[in-house]
This record gives sequence, structure tokens and C-alpha cells, in this order.
Amino acid sequence: GAGGSLGKGVLFVTYSLLVSGKRMEDIIGWLSGSGSNTNNNNNKSFDQVAERTRIEQSYTGVIVFDEAHKAKNLEADTRTAKLVLALQERLPNARVLYCSATGVSDIKHMVYATRLGLWGSANPLYPTFDSFQGALAKRGVGAMEMLALEMKRKGIFLARTLSWDGAEFHTLEVKLNQEQISRYDGAVQWWFNVKDQISAALELMGMTAPKIMW
Repeated sequence: GAGGSLGKGVLFVTYSLLVSGKRMEDIIGWLSGSGSNTNNNNNKSFDQVAERTRIEQSYTGVIVFDEAHKAKNLEADTRTAKLVLALQERLPNARVLYCSATGVSDIKHMVYATRLGLWGSANPLYPTFDSFQGALAKRGVGAMEMLALEMKRKGIFLARTLSWDGAEFHTLEVKLNQEQISRYDGAVQWWFNVKDQISAALELMGMTAPKIMW
């Protein structure tokens, strides 16, 4: 922290560090200004636990989840997803920002983004994420588009793209000589042969080849 003080400054943490050992307690302790806490709460008195909870609830700083899509697999019970969710629950008054360049292809991948206020106590219509997910699933892809529009309208979703101002594009046709064509055709045939061999090997082992080999 700045000047050696806890809770002041900027803390950069990787997802791999977040899930290692008891780092979660160290991170929360630093953010809340209460210091490292590696002791089990079972060994603490009620007053100590209550005081620590009060300190955690008093934290109002910003938590930025860069590459937030790394926490999308809560359904698969991944440690990263669980701890990202736990960090938000332990610091309920922290301001949270989710950043990702990866689009949401399935609504279930939004489960970690509890601070959007789309479900839970902030939205009585959908008390749980499952109820929110179920409502969108019934309405199809169009509902996802409407959700994005609604989030933008509320100011909880910002999407930016690179400007194409000044960019120019030209289509160039490169003519190949016969030798280059033969090499290309030979490479394509080689990959077809590899695919056939892999499919034959999988069939021999009683395994089903994936729909998309690569």
C-alpha cells in the first residue's frame, strides 16, 4: 500500500494467484484494510468475526475483473468462478467492473456478474440466476439482443470497437504457378489423409470422432 498503509494503493492480482492457497483471505484483508487473515474463522470469537464482517462491508473501493470471462464456468464448479463470486459476496459494497473482449455466447456464462443487478435482490422479477436464465432461454436469441440493448440503456454495459477511420482495403489477386498449385493440392490431400487415419484409429478404439476434427 502507499506509505506502507493497508487498503491504500492499487493491488494487481492474477486469477491463478487468487485461487492459490489462502490468498483469498490475504487479498480481502488488504482491500478492507484489516491485514492478512489466514486463521480459520472457527477459531475466532463471535465479536472478532462480526468485526471482520463489518470491515469487509465498509470497503467501497473498485474491483476490476479484467478478462472476466475466465470466471464464466461456475456451472462446471471451477475454482476461479467460485472465488470471483465469493470475492464479490465478501465485499458487498465494492464497486465492480467487468472487462472482457470475449462475447457472451450463452447466458449461463454471465452467472459471475452478480453486480449487474439483473437478478437477485436487485431485481424482484428474477430472485435467482436460474430464474433469469430460464426466462431468457424461452425467448431465444432475440432476448439476448434485447438484453444487450437494455443494459446499454441503463448504462451498465459499454461496448467499444476500433475505429476504421482512414482505413483502406484493396483486393489483390495473386496468380500461382503450376508448381505452387501442386504443392497446395498436395498439402490439402495430406491433411485429408491424416483426418482419415485419425478417424480410423478412433473407430478401432471404439471412440466416436468429433463433428469438427479441427
